[in-house]
Amino acid sequence: MNTEEVVEKVIDGVVNINVQKIVIDRYMRMEELQGSGSGFVICKDTIATNYHVVQDSEVVYISTTKGKNFQGRIYDYDKTLDLSFIKVEGLDIDPLPLGDSDKLKVGEMVLAIGNPLGVLGTPTVTFGIVSALRRMIYAGETIYEDLIQTDAAINPGNSGGPLVNMKGEIVGITSAIIANVQGIGFAIPINTLKILLNSLQKYGKIVRPTLGINGVTINDNLASYYNLPVNYGVLIVNILPGSAAERAGLKMGDIIIKLDGKEIIGIEDLRYKLETSMDKGSSEISLIRKNMELKIKIIPDLREK
Repeated sequence: MNTEEVVEKVIDGVVNINVQKIVIDRYMRMEELQGSGSGFVICKDTIATNYHVVQDSEVVYISTTKGKNFQGRIYDYDKTLDLSFIKVEGLDIDPLPLGDSDKLKVGEMVLAIGNPLGVLGTPTVTFGIVSALRRMIYAGETIYEDLIQTDAAINPGNSGGPLVNMKGEIVGITSAIIANVQGIGFAIPINTLKILLNSLQKYGKIVRPTLGINGVTINDNLASYYNLPVNYGVLIVNILPGSAAERAGLKMGDIIIKLDGKEIIGIEDLRYKLETSMDKGSSEISLIRKNMELKIKIIPDLREK
């Protein structure tokens, strides 16, 4: 598909979001603030956006490319992942097709679509490439992991809009989480959103599986310094009392190298593979303990956001 065809395929599913929130200043006076962002339709009555777009909002207003206006409500969210879902009664827009962000390649062409600076009307389209994958950045006190980096322009107001591949599939959710930078934009992989959406559809709320461990990613330097038998995986440094890990018999010093037969690169990879296998109920962990490889069955706990 060419650029025009991609835009035509998805643009009606991109919406403008305006919010109102009440804050109390240091003199204990109430003040009404307004903000804006973007979002896109993932179900007939549900819009996906960034959590920071709608955070603490009293009212959420939705405007479509056809000029229709709706009032929505925050359905659920995950603050850590900066994702939120908005329910909009009466919204009758076909959901946009979701792609597979795991198949993205560096250098692949993408479009960022949204409403920069709260500009009303037809969304703005910017063009770029995937500059890098699996980026980790610090924004304030928050760590964002596994991000897509792109040089497509992403400005305040774009946040929550779709990052689209040249098949017209949504591969990411754009996020203007770093201000005052040029030529660098970030997006949350669409596969991360798919996990939350599956949880919503199955449990009616966002839940995430957890083993109850603290671990660190093993790399060449760590493996060399501690004379570890592998240079990948997750080294368990703490196990929470009463957790799934404790019940399954995991121990501090264990190195998790596989989950359900799939190699684990590091802590973020373990988290992702755990979440994508959540529907199975139980998983098999392959680990190294005192230079011996063991396989242990585990039933992860489910926790709300």
